[in-house]
Amino acid sequence: MRDLYEALGVGRGASAEEIKRAYRKLARRHHPDVNPSNLDAAKRFREIQEAYAVLSDRDKRKQYDEFGTVDEGAAAARTRWTTRPAPGGFGFRTVEGFADLGEIFGNLFGGFGRVGTPPEAPIEAAVELEFAQAVRGASVVVPVQREVVCRECGGSGRLRSRACPRCHGTGTLVQTDRLRVKLPAGVGDGDRVRATLKDGSKREVAVVVRVRPHAFFERKGDDIYTVVPVTFSEAYLGAEVEIGTIHGPVRAKIPSGTQSGQRFRLRGKGVRNVRTGVHGDHYYTVQVTVPRLVSPAGREAARRVGELYVGAGDPRANLPRSLD
Repeated sequence: MRDLYEALGVGRGASAEEIKRAYRKLARRHHPDVNPSNLDAAKRFREIQEAYAVLSDRDKRKQYDEFGTVDEGAAAARTRWTTRPAPGGFGFRTVEGFADLGEIFGNLFGGFGRVGTPPEAPIEAAVELEFAQAVRGASVVVPVQREVVCRECGGSGRLRSRACPRCHGTGTLVQTDRLRVKLPAGVGDGDRVRATLKDGSKREVAVVVRVRPHAFFERKGDDIYTVVPVTFSEAYLGAEVEIGTIHGPVRAKIPSGTQSGQRFRLRGKGVRNVRTGVHGDHYYTVQVTVPRLVSPAGREAARRVGELYVGAGDPRANLPRSLD
């Protein structure tokens, strides 16, 4: 068995960050996608993966440093190591009966008895939508940035003993792809939509949605909230007013005696739920407005309105007067 520190090219005193950095550099250089049909590169890639699986885990690294292997004491009782041929003519080790390592190698080889690579985490991307786009759904182009192996140096970062002029010695480049994504109606702020790159890699992309707030419509879950101004006479006598919704205007009744701040509901006039297809509701809060222009006629009207409160009691009687 090759020394795991030697496999990653680091010393035994290497920090966790140094081990991670060495692993990423070597994995990019020997990745099967970069070296198709190269059996030596595939074998080296597996060595790198195996070494990192142990040295990146604090407990497993401690056991390896002390015993030269992982779980030395329980190996004979709980673990059986076997060698099975893999496609391409060389063998590899599998672990049976030891859950943690079995899972590591299962992910590494795509299951016992076949060669594969561990699943890559989705690439993160973000898109900002207008409120109407989120409500109705939209097809948008999302810029997706990802690290790719520098083809100039093959991921080594060096060319003829010098730093690669294209990647400046990093071994990687940042590539921007433009991915068209269809977002469903009702997608919300913070939602993540899965998509796949169309460049042949089939790499999964997690698109995080950001929605700009609307000046009038406020969304909470699948429900919409608005504030509707009404006149004193409409609130006092009752009226039928037009309510703007995300689906268009709706005529709704304001009952007589409606108080400012009273809330009403329009069923099914909210946002369509992405999963169930059911629409939320629209809640509108009535706000009684007072004319800004004060005129003699207005004063007389206000005096008469004031007489309506006689006998109704003080509207502020139940409010606290202080913290005590």
